Amino acid sequence: MSDHPPSALGRNAGRKVGVEIEFGGIGTIETARIICDRFGGTVDRSGPHTATVRDTEIGDVSVELDWTWMQKASDDGGIIDQTKEVLAELGRDVVPTEVVAPPLDGERIVELDKLVRALAANGAKGTRAGLLNGFGLHLNPELWDGDLNMRSLRQVLQAYVLMSPTLREEIQVDFTRSILPFVATFGDDYLRHLLRTDYDPNMSGLIDDYITFNPTRNRELDMLPVFAHIDGDRVRSRLTDQKISSRPTFHWRLPNADLENPSWSISHEWERWLSVEALATDELRLRERIDHWAQDRARPWLERI
Repeated sequence: MSDHPPSALGRNAGRKVGVEIEFGGIGTIETARIICDRFGGTVDRSGPHTATVRDTEIGDVSVELDWTWMQKASDDGGIIDQTKEVLAELGRDVVPTEVVAPPLDGERIVELDKLVRALAANGAKGTRAGLLNGFGLHLNPELWDGDLNMRSLRQVLQAYVLMSPTLREEIQVDFTRSILPFVATFGDDYLRHLLRTDYDPNMSGLIDDYITFNPTRNRELDMLPVFAHIDGDRVRSRLTDQKISSRPTFHWRLPNADLENPSWSISHEWERWLSVEALATDELRLRERIDHWAQDRARPWLERI
């Protein structure tokens, strides 16, 4: 039985957050040594482009040159396939080194900000350092048992799609990242379905609807990990061609990895995510936002521009 309070939503302290950060410019072994300098531990080199820094102050940290990044894009043809070919030619300069930190208490994310600054000081290049640097930051906020219900997850999805345009404008999502499919928006058809005032499915219906409109991992907020945790058989029977991890977390992949900006921080991106959960848990404000969205959509198109 869990000792947690009923819900993790909106919480910073006492709640774990997984962090994945991508960057270029330095390889896995140099990155691992920088992690050792910052957090202690020892480097366990498991391959030419993979390593684990064990027994650091924050736990085991994995580092790898993510060559599979080029394969994550579906074969959509056109500019995506052309971009993948260019990336393959350029190699490590645009294929990210990825650091995966163990889940940390939200209050400890600031420690990773110090690592970011150390990486940047040693030559790590972020999203905006090159035209083809489609690097990103992924956050995996922990969910507790009281969150694994239709109502809570529906409200987070609703809050997110309502806030997505503002988040994209504030983050200024990098052009390369925007043309690759990893952070694709939710389509208008799903928004119309999800933001119906009478939308009240059961959990199976919420999962089925999500997959019907979003049969892919490539969304700015990927709900498949938590849905697979709740009902793995249902998810995998619908998406037999995709490898889907199962874990009780959200998977938010929208932020850039702006290492070259000294004012950029993982902590600030975490605060952005918490603002989504704040809207999701304020039912009156969420209902007002949904009603306003519906009213706006009902206006003639020319009046909305």
